[in-house]
Amino acid sequence: MATVNGAVGKPQHISKMIESTKMNGNQAQDAAGRADTPVSSDTPDYLHVFDSRTCNIHHIPVSDGFVRGSDLSTIAAPVKGNSGRMQKLAVLDPGFQHTACKESGITFIDGEKGELRYRGVRIEDLFHDHDFDSTLHLLLWGRLPTNDEKIAFERRIFEAATPPQEVCDVIRKLPKNTDFISMFLTGLSTYMGADEEMTRSRHQAVMTYHKNMKATDDAIIRCFAYVSATLATVYCHVKGVELHPPKEGLTLVENFLHMIGMEDPDKKVSRTIDRLSINMADHELSCSTAAFLHVASSLTDPMTCLLTAISAASGPLHGGALEVCYQGLELIGSVENVPAYIAAVKAKKFRLFGYGHRVYKTQDPRAALTKELMEEHREAIAANPLLQIAVEIDRQANTDPYFVERKLKLNADFYGCFVYIAL
Repeated sequence: MATVNGAVGKPQHISKMIESTKMNGNQAQDAAGRADTPVSSDTPDYLHVFDSRTCNIHHIPVSDGFVRGSDLSTIAAPVKGNSGRMQKLAVLDPGFQHTACKESGITFIDGEKGELRYRGVRIEDLFHDHDFDSTLHLLLWGRLPTNDEKIAFERRIFEAATPPQEVCDVIRKLPKNTDFISMFLTGLSTYMGADEEMTRSRHQAVMTYHKNMKATDDAIIRCFAYVSATLATVYCHVKGVELHPPKEGLTLVENFLHMIGMEDPDKKVSRTIDRLSINMADHELSCSTAAFLHVASSLTDPMTCLLTAISAASGPLHGGALEVCYQGLELIGSVENVPAYIAAVKAKKFRLFGYGHRVYKTQDPRAALTKELMEEHREAIAANPLLQIAVEIDRQANTDPYFVERKLKLNADFYGCFVYIAL
C-alpha cells in the first residue's frame, strides 16, 4: 500500500497523480513554501516532482529555467533507520556547473551560440568601439559613460593611484625572482593596510559598506587604482627601473604604462592591453567571482574580497591557464611532436590547456577577438617559434573526431599568451 497526499490505496500512474493534484498558482506556491515571495511577477511554470520515498508530489516553481534551492528543500523524507526525523532534500553539484548563488544582470553567455554580452552589450562592440575604462563603468553602473562621466571616473582612479611609501618599500624588499602573484598580493595587502577606511571597517559594529552604495562604489574605484599602481610597482622592481607617479588625463591602461616608464605611451600597445582587458573583464559566475561573493557575504571590505578573487584566479584552471598553456607548447618542443601529444591528450595522460570550456560548446567569442590582435602584431608574433606548434595543434584538434564530438573548441587562453609576449 502507498500513501499519496494522505490517501491510502494503490499507487497511481505519475501523470494521473500530477493531474489529480494540479493547483492554481497561489496554491502551488503555498505547497512550495513561497506564496509570499514568488520567483517571478509572471505566473510561473512548475516542476512536478514525484518523491518515490513518500509517494508525495511537490510543485516547484520554475522561472527562466531555474528553480530555487529553498523550494527544493521543502521536499523531505524520513531518515533511514529513524522514521521520526525528516531530512530535507539537498543538491550535490561539484563545480557548481548547474548551480547559481545569485541572480545577476551583468554578464550573459550563450555557450551554444558562442555569445558573450556585458550588461546587454556584445563583447565585439565593446572590443572594437570602447576602451577598458568605459567597460568598467558599464560593468559597475549598468551603462556606458558620457564623456564627462568618463573623465570624472578616470580622475577618481588617478587620485588614488599613487602608491604609499610602505607599498614600495615592501615590494622592493622582495627578491626580484619572487613569484609574481606573491609579490602582487603582498603589495595589494600593504596597500589595503594603508587605506584607513577599509582597515577601520573590519573593526566596527556599524557596517561601512553594507547598503551604503556610495561608500562601496568609492572603495571599488580605489581598488582599480590600487591594482594598477601595484602592478606598476612590481614591474618596475623586477625590471630595475624607476616608478613614475601617475599622470592626470590618462586612461587606466595609459597611466599604468606611464608609471612603468613609457612617458608617451604607444597607442598601439595601450589599445592592445585595453582590448585584452575588455576580453577578460567578466565571465559570469567564474571561480574567482564566486570566491569574491563568498567573502563579500561576510560584509568585509572590497579589497579583502578582491585579494581572495585574485588568489582564486591565479590557479592553472582559471587565470593561470594562460601561462600554463604557453608552458605546454614549450614542452611539446616542435611541430613534429604534435601528433604524439594529441594522442597523449586523448589517452588522458595530459591536459590540453587552451582547448575546451565549461560553458562554450563552440568557439569562445573572445578567441576570435584575440586572433584579431594577433593579426595586428603579426610580425612580432610570427617570430615566436612556438606559434607553429600552436597552429598545428589548432589544425589537428579542429578535425580530430575526439575533439569535434566533445565540442572542444579553442578558448581565449590558447593564443592570448602570444599577444602578451609580443607586447
